[in-house]
Amino acid sequence: YPDDKYDRIWYTRPLPGTRVVRTPNTVSPGLSNVPSRVMSTAITPTLSTENISLMLNTTVTDKYFFYLHFAEVEILKSNETREFNIYLNGELWDGPFSPPAYTFRIKSSIIVTGFSKYIFEINKTLNSTLPPLINAMEVYSVKEFQLQQTEDQDAAAIWSIKSTYGLKGNWQGDPCIPRAFLWKGLGCDYSDPQAAKIISLNLSSSGLSGEIATALANLTMLESLDLSYNNLTGDVPEFLAQQDHLRIL
Repeated sequence: YPDDKYDRIWYTRPLPGTRVVRTPNTVSPGLSNVPSRVMSTAITPTLSTENISLMLNTTVTDKYFFYLHFAEVEILKSNETREFNIYLNGELWDGPFSPPAYTFRIKSSIIVTGFSKYIFEINKTLNSTLPPLINAMEVYSVKEFQLQQTEDQDAAAIWSIKSTYGLKGNWQGDPCIPRAFLWKGLGCDYSDPQAAKIISLNLSSSGLSGEIATALANLTMLESLDLSYNNLTGDVPEFLAQQDHLRIL
């Protein structure tokens, strides 16, 4: 959704025995910043006596964070109540809980691991006249990288260059880590086990305009820099002559 400030991709997941309920009104994002277009729909059991079950198959060693998002999308009558408990693998996770008219997030406060299957059960309480509902769910798996990250100064410099020239493409996340998703045009040195360093930058034919970004001076390990076939203006800055490792310009 283009209105998601975190650029998340949301998709529907039909579940047997459930139906979709929705509201035409805007749902306040609350603290979770889930777009109203996501939260304005929810699933609820087709039969009022049924509950919701969500299952995730995985391996015992995988580690996860879970986020469940709820908002009431129906106008309840004075004699109606929607209240439910949330269970994870048979253990009470949260509840009893009645969804408010705005987005409310329930999350795992610690990394969840040690199971080959995760089953979320959203069960109505004895006091509830309506079945449970859920609007959205996020599941994040924890990835542990051998290298911690790109060296801080290099990362800050390349992010500044991205902002200066409005570069897009695949320039997201850590510039050098993981290697399979290295930013286009970058070359990195991984010899230091603590941090990767940017050693080459190819921005040829990237539609650059304006002066050469001063942030390049902070890429102190840069060996090769290609700014050809752009619309850059102004003088070649002196700091490029002071780059100890720069060999190709």
